[in-house]
Amino acid sequence: MSSLLTGRRGKKRAASPSTIPAHPQRAAEGAGGPVSANPWRTDGTAPAGPDPAFPADDAPPPQVVEWSQGSALASKAWTALLVLALVSGPVALVWTALRPEGGPVAAGTVSADQGAAAAAAERAVELTETWLRADRDDQALVASLTEASISTLPATGLTIRDSSVASVTAGDPSPTGTTWMVTVGVDVAEPAPGTTVPVRGESGDDSEASEPVLVWVRRYFQVPVLIQRPADEDEPFAVAALALPAPVPGPSGADSPGLDYPRTIPITSDAGESVAAFLGALVAGDGEITRYLRPGTAIQPVTPAPYTAVSVTSIGGSHEISDHPSDGDGTHALVTAELTRPDGEKTTAQYVLTLVARDGRWEVSGLDQTVRTEIPVAGSGDSGTE
Repeated sequence: MSSLLTGRRGKKRAASPSTIPAHPQRAAEGAGGPVSANPWRTDGTAPAGPDPAFPADDAPPPQVVEWSQGSALASKAWTALLVLALVSGPVALVWTALRPEGGPVAAGTVSADQGAAAAAAERAVELTETWLRADRDDQALVASLTEASISTLPATGLTIRDSSVASVTAGDPSPTGTTWMVTVGVDVAEPAPGTTVPVRGESGDDSEASEPVLVWVRRYFQVPVLIQRPADEDEPFAVAALALPAPVPGPSGADSPGLDYPRTIPITSDAGESVAAFLGALVAGDGEITRYLRPGTAIQPVTPAPYTAVSVTSIGGSHEISDHPSDGDGTHALVTAELTRPDGEKTTAQYVLTLVARDGRWEVSGLDQTVRTEIPVAGSGDSGTE
């Protein structure tokens, strides 16, 4: 088997977005030239020079011609360099004195923008949490976090949890600063759908009212926050929330593409057993993890181990593999596993790995940082990547 060169029969494939730079194929592959038998090289480089497996056709040996004028040319070159150095010295001094001031460094600008975004997000989250929890006695507390006027607050605040920033968007800079629009996501305890909320009677006595069944609902709120840069870089940003939180729709769901792991790898195969042993060492503390890693791969186990056992239920591969692989054969793998907690309860998790063969056995060469997805090929109606 030719490892990564095995494609789907009868289909055009686009370049995979999950191709790992550490395992590139030879540059000749894209040009239609000969392909290295080992595209999963561990040094991250294509072989230098011709591949010995594909010798050139009767290429004549290179001819070496001696040249007797080398020392004379070297002497002339040193003389020219010395004259150039003497002439360029005054020119460099003039350029240093007359050159225009350099513009701001891009990295510094990016860092400042990140700091402003973080300051805006922090104020938006703080205001949103305080506003949701507030009752009518907390009017001064809410007012301390925003420039907006507070007219009405409820008799009882809400119960919330798990606040996070969904998005941060910068507006156009102005003389007063830059306004950032921050969207905050919060879990809010609300009555379950179909249940009624007891209404407080005219006398205010609700002792006989039953408590509603509450469920957690994810809600989103938008807050405009003004950020002013300080004159002194060592000073903090000036921050002001310009309005109260506004409930807005949450992010819409994306059309998820299918995952591109079309080959089935049996969990009882050599590769399947290597994957199960690796995951057991990774999250269950079962054995030494380096036994299952390709040389040069550094993956540390999770400590202390959060699970007591791992059971692999399925493995999908990007390429076909065998129990008798050649060195350098490889595949990306999507592994579904059942993890057992210390209390005996089980949960399902999925890992994306890269497997590469060496000395007749399968080793893990990395936890993939991307997942392979099927991508439609323009004008073909086909999908998928190799």
